[in-house]
Amino acid sequence: MKHTARPSLLLGIALLMCACSQQPDRPPKEAASPVVVAPAPQTPVDEVQRLLARAARSDPATANDLRLDAATELADRGDTVRARELLASIEGARLEGPQWVRHQVLLARIDIEDAAPATALARLDNPAMQTESAGITRATQVDLALVRADALQALNRPVESARERSLIQAWMSDEQQRRANARAILATLSQVDMGELGHEIGSATSDDWRGWLELASIWRDLRPGPNAQRAELQNWQQRNALIPSLEPAYRELAPEILERIKQPRRIALLLPLGGAAGAGAHAVLHGYLAEHYRQLQAGESAPPFAVIDTTSTEGGFPAAYNAAVSDGAELVIGPLLKEDLQAFAGNLELQVPTIALNFDNENPLALPKLYQFGLDAGDEVAQLAREADNRNLHRTLLLADASPRARRQVEDFNKQWRARNGVVLDTLYLGDLNDYRVQLERTLLVAQSRERSDMLARTLGFKFESEPRRRQDLDFAVLLADPVAARSVRPLLSFLYAGDLPLWATSESNAAVAGNRSDQDLEALRFIDMPWFSSAEATLRRSIQAAGYSGAIERLVALGVDASRLQSRVGLLTWLNEAGLGGATGELSLDTQGRIHRRGQWYVFADGTASPEKARPETPDPSSTEGGTAWQPQEQAPQTRDAPPRITP
Repeated sequence: MKHTARPSLLLGIALLMCACSQQPDRPPKEAASPVVVAPAPQTPVDEVQRLLARAARSDPATANDLRLDAATELADRGDTVRARELLASIEGARLEGPQWVRHQVLLARIDIEDAAPATALARLDNPAMQTESAGITRATQVDLALVRADALQALNRPVESARERSLIQAWMSDEQQRRANARAILATLSQVDMGELGHEIGSATSDDWRGWLELASIWRDLRPGPNAQRAELQNWQQRNALIPSLEPAYRELAPEILERIKQPRRIALLLPLGGAAGAGAHAVLHGYLAEHYRQLQAGESAPPFAVIDTTSTEGGFPAAYNAAVSDGAELVIGPLLKEDLQAFAGNLELQVPTIALNFDNENPLALPKLYQFGLDAGDEVAQLAREADNRNLHRTLLLADASPRARRQVEDFNKQWRARNGVVLDTLYLGDLNDYRVQLERTLLVAQSRERSDMLARTLGFKFESEPRRRQDLDFAVLLADPVAARSVRPLLSFLYAGDLPLWATSESNAAVAGNRSDQDLEALRFIDMPWFSSAEATLRRSIQAAGYSGAIERLVALGVDASRLQSRVGLLTWLNEAGLGGATGELSLDTQGRIHRRGQWYVFADGTASPEKARPETPDPSSTEGGTAWQPQEQAPQTRDAPPRITP
């Protein structure tokens, strides 16, 4: 992974975390040793050779500074192999405290370049760093904090990374560096879940850190209308104008955000309201209208829009698109169908910004002004793989229904998981329940556990009561199945002594119908779904349900809601190239091909009800008991002197 930021750490380094470091204390100083560096790949004398030549003619202290300068130059060029060799050659040399700190910071920087951020963080959190950092320059302090921020970012700890950067913002004397760091803070905070961002704002103890968090929340939140969002940004500028470290944010970044919030003067929705896709198209339209009128009630000045049924338009979508643009539409929402989207690959000219409500993985398009926004299950599969990797889970079992959609998701997950060096122990497709039980029992190695119990009983010469165990090299299972198939899995796992196995799923397993008693069988299922089903969207969702939309089709309604919200904020998608805009369908980001990707919210089923994961109290993992369910405590038989001993093989 490449990092463009230069190294660094917290002010005074007294804030360094040192309790968990496994790094050895600084070795005792030794006499200077000769420096041996691999020959440069080019013959002309360059800066590195010049610095090393000067070092050879200098006193020991100056020579070490020059060698560190040469290693820095090599690292700046991306030549981490020679940089590490040079740093290794002066490892045993007599280094003064500031030189040793600089040496460690450079090594940590190279660790990150070599995909070893945990090693880098341990190096920087070495308790010896605190002792040796007393005399380091402000520039080295900044470098230290920046490298530590990079390590935290690579370890998927964006809040800590942004916090690290914010602490040294005021120390930077170079204006260009200050501006770059300010952008990096907001770009990093764009990767934080909106819910977590709100929690951090509530717990912030300093005005400058709270200011960064609030700015990130304001520019990412799509729920307020564009006028309300502008007003919040302007209020933020006024509140924080006297905080020096936030100066690049309120003078440069906030105005940039304001410029990118632009409401088109006229909009056209092009949807197939008739035919096979009619029900879905009407759901999208209903979501758009609900959000449109919600904003009007909140005092927003929403632009006029036209709704065109592409199925009843002679010439279909291309003709409807050209007619809409001719009538003055400055932004088009549609098409909904993949075949209509491919019209842009032919003779149809993309004339105005267009939010397509679908995408085509087999025939991808990458066109200026085209934003492809759909409910791609692949985004959820990728998020599952990322989350498991971030939690250091490595070995999984895939449980899928037999549909073509599930098979595509299995293929997607395998691709994502292999790229992260994960292992899929087996893939089972839900079919006949009895056959499936036999396959799952074999995969979980339950029979081998029983055999070990029987062998032990024969060896001991007496019978004893035992409970088989599932295989212990399995970290979690991934469920890729519709709600009906999904409900059969948890009870079966519990019956096979695997009720403690973490079970994750995509939104496909959630029927999204409140009060469904069948969902009791999804207990402890951890799954990804839209923020639409959380309390944040409760008011708008109730109005949608009153119109007769409930369950899985609500996801298409949410797509229409976000289309309405994005029409004035498409410019924010391209800002910083890191935007995690908080919408009803998820946190939205744009890739280089014009695809809008969604990051969903984590939910957990408890007592048949799904709720956002972080809103639930911590509960212990369910226990496994044969014949019962993992989430129902089983009554223990009273133990007597004559009862056989219980042994778990």
